[in-house]
Amino acid sequence: MIKMMMAAAGLSIGLLMMPVATTPAKAGINIDINVDGQGRISCNRGRKIVQNNGFWDVRARKCGGRYYQYFGRRNKGRTFIITVDAKRAYITDVRRIY
Repeated sequence: MIKMMMAAAGLSIGLLMMPVATTPAKAGINIDINVDGQGRISCNRGRKIVQNNGFWDVRARKCGGRYYQYFGRRNKGRTFIITVDAKRAYITDVRRIY
């Protein structure tokens, strides 16, 4: 009986000594899709899609209808017009401004 109690005490002390995570775990999943009532992404979400594809200094040019357009810089500061499909949430066209 005493051996069993000693074993239980040793096991419980061992469990108390285990390291405890001090920061919350991060899964890296984004569920927020920013879809409006008509099945389109938001203008801000489109801007983030453009930024995630290597453009910087991204500004909205037109955010209405099926396609959104943005100004963005890439390749030594050259300016492009980037078109995003608002329903499918991907880039459909990239044109350089001369």
